[in-house]
Amino acid sequence: MCDRVRDRIHLLPSWTWRLEPVPLRIHHPVWVEDPEFAVEDHIRHRVLPAPGGPVELDALMAELEPLRLDLRHPLWQIVLVDGLGGPGTTRQALILRIHHTVADGAAILHTFDLLFGDAAGELPRPAAHQPAPLPKKRTLFRQAAREQARNWRELPRMGKDTKAIFATLEARREEATAVVPRPMGDAPHTIINQPGPAVRTYARGTVRIAELQRVRKTTGATLNDVALGMVAGSLRAYLLARDALPEKALVANVPVSGDPPGTPPRQWGNRFANFFALLHTDIADPRDRLLAIHESTEEAKLQLSLQGHDTLTEWLDRMPPLIGRPAARSMVNRSARNTEKADFNALVSNVRISARDWRLGGHRVSHVYLSGPIGDDTGLNITVVGYDDDLHITVVGNPVTMERPDEVVDGMVLALEELIACTA
Repeated sequence: MCDRVRDRIHLLPSWTWRLEPVPLRIHHPVWVEDPEFAVEDHIRHRVLPAPGGPVELDALMAELEPLRLDLRHPLWQIVLVDGLGGPGTTRQALILRIHHTVADGAAILHTFDLLFGDAAGELPRPAAHQPAPLPKKRTLFRQAAREQARNWRELPRMGKDTKAIFATLEARREEATAVVPRPMGDAPHTIINQPGPAVRTYARGTVRIAELQRVRKTTGATLNDVALGMVAGSLRAYLLARDALPEKALVANVPVSGDPPGTPPRQWGNRFANFFALLHTDIADPRDRLLAIHESTEEAKLQLSLQGHDTLTEWLDRMPPLIGRPAARSMVNRSARNTEKADFNALVSNVRISARDWRLGGHRVSHVYLSGPIGDDTGLNITVVGYDDDLHITVVGNPVTMERPDEVVDGMVLALEELIACTA
C-alpha cells in the first residue's frame, strides 16, 4: 500500500498539502505543501476480531468514522484491514479517510481512478520535487487582506445579482405545481433529528442495479428517484414501528455535482450544490409515493438551476472564519433548540462509478462503499454507490438517533421489493 501511494503521489497533489491558518482569521486557511510529509505517516493497519464478518467490519467503520484527522498534516489516511472472513482468507479491506475540505465526491472518485486504475500507473512521473518553503505569517495576512478588499468591492454586485436570482426563484415557487421544501426549517422534527455524541453507528448492504432499472422503466422516474423511494419506504417503516412518523413528509438533502458538463476530472476541491426534496412519507402506496418523489425532485432540480450552483458558495467563500465560525455555531445551537422543525431529515447521496477494473497488487476491487458526515440537526447520512452491477448502500447514524442502522438498510431492500411488486 505504501509503495502504491509513493509511486503515484505525483498524481495526488492534495495528499501532500496541509492547512495553514491565516492570522486573525480574516480569511479561510490556505493549502501549503507539508515539508514533513511522509507516506508512511498516513497508512495504518488493523486486524478484525473473529469471525471477521460484516458485523466486525461495520463496527470498525463506526469506530473510525468520527475520529478527527490531524490538522498539522495532510488530511487523509488509509487503513489496511486484515482478518476478513477469519484466518486463512486473502480478502482485505481498505478504509480511506479523506476530509471533505480536500475533496468532494467527484474529486474522490477521480482520486480512486488515479490510485487503483491501471492507466494511471503509465502516466509520466516528474523529476524529484522539493516542497516550497512555508509562507511567512505576514505574507499570508497581506495576501488575505488584499483578497478581502476585492471581495468587499464585489459585494454590491453580488447583492444585486442574488436579489434578482431569488426574485426569479420565488416567482417559480408560486407557479410550480410540485412542492419543494426550502433549505431552512421546512422539514418536520423527528426522532432522527436529535443531536448526539461524537459516536457513530454504521451499516452496509447491496441490491442489484437491474432491479432499480426495472422500476425506473415502468414509472418514468430516474434511478436517483428510485433510490430516494427506497429511503422513503425504509424511513416510513422505521418511524411507524416506533409510532414516530410525522404527518408532514420527511425531507431529503441531496448533494449534486456542480462541475459543468465537459469539465476535466479533478483530484481535489469542492464543487457541489444541494437540492431539497420531499420523500412523501405521508403517502402509503409505494408507487404513488415514488411518482410524487419524482415530481418533487424534478421541480427541485429546476429551482436549483434557477438559483445557480455557485450562488451560496460565492457568499461563503467570501465570509472569513472570524464571522463564519460564530454564525455556524449559532445555527447549530438554533437547530438543537428547535424541537418543532428541522432543516432536513436525511442526507442522501447517490454516486455512480464508471470504472470497472480497479486493482491493487493484482487483486480486483470488488465492492465500494462511501459514507459522509451527518448534519448538524440530523443524525442520518445515507450514501448509495453504483459499482459494477450492484448498488452499495451505506447508512451512518449516531446511537441517539439511529441505534440500529442495519434496520434502515434492510428496510431499503424491502422498499425496493415493494416497488418492484407494485410496478410490475
